[in-house]
Amino acid sequence: MQKFQQLIQEEFGNIRWRWLLARLLVLPFPAYTGGRFRATVFRLIGFQVGHGTLICRMPIIIGTERFTIGKYGMISAHIFFDLAAPIIMGDHVVIGSRATLITGAHKIGEAFRRAGTLAPEPIYIEDGSWIGANCSIMPGVTIGKGAVVAAGSVVIKDVPPNTLVAGVPAVVKRELEVRESEDEKYFS
Repeated sequence: MQKFQQLIQEEFGNIRWRWLLARLLVLPFPAYTGGRFRATVFRLIGFQVGHGTLICRMPIIIGTERFTIGKYGMISAHIFFDLAAPIIMGDHVVIGSRATLITGAHKIGEAFRRAGTLAPEPIYIEDGSWIGANCSIMPGVTIGKGAVVAAGSVVIKDVPPNTLVAGVPAVVKRELEVRESEDEKYFS
């Protein structure tokens, strides 16, 4: 596997070519089937994807920075990743359908063009977090361990661990109970 990955990177060093190759490899699989195969393809093109992670449909990716997801995660369908800066996800992270993760921030420019110089900031999503459907995670945000972002929320600042946030912009609605479950022992 490592030799094949090295060959792919030598032949298709540019991430755009590797991404196009990946899309061709998974084309025969309908959405919600072949999730483990998609994860394997992500590994082959140079992304770090942990064991047991499912990718339900190929996300839209722009940019060339690092994308990392830990083990036993799930990326649902119609996800958009802006990789102007890295996106790093821990273990057991679930991303709901149509979520958008944007790392490409801009400085405010002069009056003739307010979208000034690109100032990308990474996104960190810690272990066990759940990003609901249609959420937007903005540049520089850290989602704390075990946090839940309710569907349709726009997250513009860090989310504390084990909290539920919701709204536009997302605000803390309540703290979540912390306890060890049988599943946690199984997946560790």
